[in-house]
Amino acid sequence: MPFGITLAAGIAVSVIIALLRGLGGAHTPEENAGILSDGFFVTGVLVAGVGGLVAISAKTDFFDMLSYGVKSLLVMFTPFKKPENHIRFYEYKMQRREKRKPHRWFLLAAGLILILLAAACLMYWKQ
Repeated sequence: MPFGITLAAGIAVSVIIALLRGLGGAHTPEENAGILSDGFFVTGVLVAGVGGLVAISAKTDFFDMLSYGVKSLLVMFTPFKKPENHIRFYEYKMQRREKRKPHRWFLLAAGLILILLAAACLMYWKQ
């Protein structure tokens, strides 16, 4: 279900980008395919990029130190929390590892499908 919604939203955004670039104007079908290719590629790269970042953060502890650093800065510069009561990095890392959910690959897959659609439109345009 999330895969279908993501793919449908990606296609809708791609078509909007293509319409903004002049899809359906007085162009040949080959030129329209080139415009569609641009829309699919931009959306595909964005969705696949977010999917890749989600995959990295779900499988590894890559972003744990960054999020701990931001929370530590907030503790240091706000009067609401005391630095003495702030948890240590190892404890924070273990809490994050317990909360971590298994990754679903739908964002990355939807982005790659959009990039493949862009490649198909590009091949039609270049023939």
